[in-house]
Amino acid sequence: MTEWYCGVDFGTTNSSAAIFNGEQVRVLSLDSMNDNATSLPSLLYITREGESIVGRAAALAFIERNVDREILLREVDLGVDIEGYIGAEPDKSEAYNPALVDHEVTEAVRARATMEVNSPGRLFQSLKTLLRHRGFQGTDVFGQHYQIEELVSILLKRIKAGVDEAAGRPINKAVFGRPVQFSEWEDENAVAEQRLQRAARLAGFEEVTFFYEPVGACVEYAMQSNGSQRLMVVDIGGGTCDVCIMEFGGQGDVKKRLGDSKICSVAGVPVAGDAIDREITRIKLFPIFGSRCRYGPAQLRMPQYIYNQILDWQNLYKLNTEETIHWLLAAEVSSDDPPGLRALRCLIQRNYGYPIAREVEAAKKRLSFENETHIEFDREDIAIHELLERTEFAHIIEDNLEKMRGSILEAEKRAGVTPQDIDLVLTTGGTSLIPAIRNMLSDRYGEAHMHRRDTFTSVASGLSIVAQYT
Repeated sequence: MTEWYCGVDFGTTNSSAAIFNGEQVRVLSLDSMNDNATSLPSLLYITREGESIVGRAAALAFIERNVDREILLREVDLGVDIEGYIGAEPDKSEAYNPALVDHEVTEAVRARATMEVNSPGRLFQSLKTLLRHRGFQGTDVFGQHYQIEELVSILLKRIKAGVDEAAGRPINKAVFGRPVQFSEWEDENAVAEQRLQRAARLAGFEEVTFFYEPVGACVEYAMQSNGSQRLMVVDIGGGTCDVCIMEFGGQGDVKKRLGDSKICSVAGVPVAGDAIDREITRIKLFPIFGSRCRYGPAQLRMPQYIYNQILDWQNLYKLNTEETIHWLLAAEVSSDDPPGLRALRCLIQRNYGYPIAREVEAAKKRLSFENETHIEFDREDIAIHELLERTEFAHIIEDNLEKMRGSILEAEKRAGVTPQDIDLVLTTGGTSLIPAIRNMLSDRYGEAHMHRRDTFTSVASGLSIVAQYT
């Protein structure tokens, strides 16, 4: 019986898996509905009836069932009393005397919450990013409580099923990739790894070993070449930018090459594709929804918390209350940008946050191959036809680009090397395709030293090779 070794790359935006038999790596097909079947979008949609849908089907289900529907919200009694201060809002009459009021007097206040009553389901994305937040332990979905580990495990179960089917038997041991930094805070790094391990076990992987993702990509390349070399891998996906510098010496079989290798340094920052999408939305789209307008007799600025909800499109529906919509209607009448506020109201009432986020992401990807593109979205009162040029895009992502550059310089410093000491720079992860990032790397290391690996599967392939020796 063939012995198979498994590597899993659970990503913020996309996930992949591979198995290795000691001679050949096999990248698995995980989502036949996706454009690239070997890449499983890390999306989870849970319906009101409790059905779990993952991958590209989750996105399609959300679009079909949620976009352009009327959202109904209702204030509900939570069934508990909480403490409230009577003196928190003082009397405004002429007879009011603060010296006669005891601000420490409290009374029981009935807890209430605004809830959507007709939602057909909930979509979860970027669950990997949530792993590090100690305060987020789980959430209620239509009366059923899910811990963060349970949500992640639903995605990993799809991967486990694909691994078992490809191997022809249950595979209970796997090497999982992890970023160099889930977070800038060490305690959050530990929490994220522990949660991911529990999620993997819930999915059926009984024995889990963690390995840095960029090191996995290093191994994937080095096992296909001969000779001594010093490699740098820059892995930039949806949530993190990870860098690894690694030395491979000599020749021989895989085991010998790995035995003769040395990790010189790793570095990383929790900044990548998702943060770039948010910056594009903030700079290019906020003004279309009236973020710069003024309203009312005092010509007040629009409150920015409303626009921050556009970035968190999963919770955009929470703005669809009678109070907020009436306020927007009143503000529109007295504003200097009525079309912008009409577009904002349409966005909220019709729940267009996700398709607009998808269009922003698609425009970003098109700039990897085109010098300019348009962000296009035309529905009802929303008319988005925004030109996005490479030069402007490079300026938009300048701060994020500087953080990525900082992690690269940190990897060099920790390894004690200069750009001239690097034989080859390997790039992987969807965000590494952005021209501004490619230019940053080629300017430092030279275009001749740049080498692109498979965008979505090189990490999983390397992890499956490592699995044989763990």
